[in-house]
Amino acid sequence: MLAGENRRARLVVVYAFRAQAAALMTAIQRAGASSYFVLLASDGWADSIDEFDGVEDVALGTLSLKSYARTIPQFNDFWRSLKFGEQASNPWFRQYWEYYFDCVLTEAPLINQSAFTKSCAKEDSLTLSNHPDVIENSMINDAVYAFAYGLHYLIEERCSSVELADINSCIKASSLLDYLRKVSFLGFNGPIEFDENGDIRGKYSISILQRDPFKKFHFLTFGVWDVSTRKWDMRHNNTLQWPGDNTSVTLPPTSTCSDGCTTMQRRIEIRKNCCWECIQCQEYEVVAADGNCTPCPMFTWPNDTKCLPIEGMYLRWSSVTAVFLILLSSVGLIASLLVSVFFIRNKDTKLIKACSRELSAIMMIGIMFSYLSVFFFILPPTNVTCVLRLCGFNFSFTAIYAPLLTRTVRIYRIFTARKTTVRRPKYTCPKAQIVISASIIAVMLIIMCIFITIKPPVATKFQPVVTQSHVEIICQNAIGTFMSIVIFNILLIVAAAVFAFRTRMVPDNFNESKFIAAVAYMTIVLWLAFVPSLFLITHEEVRVLFVTGAMLISATCALVCLFVTKIYALYMCRQEQWNVRTTMADVGDG
Repeated sequence: MLAGENRRARLVVVYAFRAQAAALMTAIQRAGASSYFVLLASDGWADSIDEFDGVEDVALGTLSLKSYARTIPQFNDFWRSLKFGEQASNPWFRQYWEYYFDCVLTEAPLINQSAFTKSCAKEDSLTLSNHPDVIENSMINDAVYAFAYGLHYLIEERCSSVELADINSCIKASSLLDYLRKVSFLGFNGPIEFDENGDIRGKYSISILQRDPFKKFHFLTFGVWDVSTRKWDMRHNNTLQWPGDNTSVTLPPTSTCSDGCTTMQRRIEIRKNCCWECIQCQEYEVVAADGNCTPCPMFTWPNDTKCLPIEGMYLRWSSVTAVFLILLSSVGLIASLLVSVFFIRNKDTKLIKACSRELSAIMMIGIMFSYLSVFFFILPPTNVTCVLRLCGFNFSFTAIYAPLLTRTVRIYRIFTARKTTVRRPKYTCPKAQIVISASIIAVMLIIMCIFITIKPPVATKFQPVVTQSHVEIICQNAIGTFMSIVIFNILLIVAAAVFAFRTRMVPDNFNESKFIAAVAYMTIVLWLAFVPSLFLITHEEVRVLFVTGAMLISATCALVCLFVTKIYALYMCRQEQWNVRTTMADVGDG
């Protein structure tokens, strides 16, 4: 029956008389919408069901809003005592007599005779003694008193000196209206007063059409609304019947143009009051006091009506990634310790002496520190652990590749010098090699200390995407600090690779340079992928996995190529297959 913007309407306000209201109910019944609408009756047919035969199912739940009125006992007693003979000359009384007793007066009937089947003259005993209480007359009483008070005050103030015969000329309609608006007295129905618009500040009784157990319909007053005090006085606490597909519907239907919006939706008013559309806010927004969707501040996320801080995420000990890294690092540490024990026990063999024991010891420290530094990245990010991460990462690489570069340069110088002289080149003895390696490491440490002092790394929150509820706690390093040390280590690796490439043509019986070249080349490839990717990774857990993975791969590559191969040669090859000759002694310890 309703379409468009009114399709959700359930309450229909009916301003009509009884006949028109009954016709409307018949049309609703014919349209098959008997249980859909709730009717709100106007004064023209409120509280009356005389003409609603056959359409009671449509009328069930009808609400009527009427001015509150109380009965006046004295008037009811007077009314019930009236006799027809005493009031026969009153045309209104005669008409009401016919209506109330459903009969027709034989003498000058006032109502169409065809509407009645009996004559009032045959019922000599007709009286009004059982007439129900007349309620509406209390409002008439209050209205009369309101005019009386208004006239009284007007005459007192403006017409006190006027003769009674001329009093009508003193009373003006506009003046009377002003006094009526100021009237205030206690009437039959309670306090009587008017607002600035002339509307009465009274009470309204609200009734609802109900069906009793005997299938009879009647209006039931269930509440009174006081306009002055704005209080609701419930007069009926029983369950009320409302329109529905069955008689057990006890909840009133809703009649709204729009449903209420949720806490994550904002309203957009459309067409008319009480009609709106609910627009879903973004998942990172809340509805502000002005009704608009507002993004939550960084590091917070909506929780119904407010933004709450997001818990920062970091790599935890119990995570699969952390357990995997701990396992790999522990295996690497154990392997490094076992290899160190092997080298110490066989430090006097030609094979071990030929690979520069002192430089190997420094490299082993760097390898073990690489495995150990992995644990710094698993610890919760704090200012202290951030410094440990930076120091561990850079020191471990420098401690591996500073002695590796020193050893590669030494091999290159020795084999290049042998082409022109039999004398050992300067600064190739073990002490000189240790000093050179330590100096390179010291330079790195000085650079790192300077930058850390100027701007140390700090643990801070980081939200990769502000529209997502993912916040991480990361170690924020100054780009200058990080890049300066990274470039320093890259130069070491590149230099080691260059000299390893230049020593690739050394005699075949000296394969140390081939393993050094393998380590250098693999590390260059690793860093070519590592450095650019480090700036593209946005999630801290992936970044930690990437950094620690690079450390583990570099350390493992150096451990296998430079140390494990010596164990294999010592235990699995005969001494004459070691590729170490007495003529090559000056390449080792000398």
